[in-house]
Amino acid sequence: MLVIFGFMLYLYDIRKAGMTLLAFFIVLAAIIKLVGYALSLSGIAAVLLSIGMGVDANILIYERLKEELDE
Repeated sequence: MLVIFGFMLYLYDIRKAGMTLLAFFIVLAAIIKLVGYALSLSGIAAVLLSIGMGVDANILIYERLKEELDE
């Protein structure tokens, strides 16, 4: 998680996107803890996939905003 957050700060200098990703991870971890779900291997893969999708969405959104603001 910290590697992804650091990568986004270094490469894209997007503090807001990194904070939203961190908030997403905290909420996801809290929901898993509150429900009492025991993570299986497929559950761990799903958590990692959802974090990866969040990173991809943030990068696409901010790249698109950067392109629109440059025009």
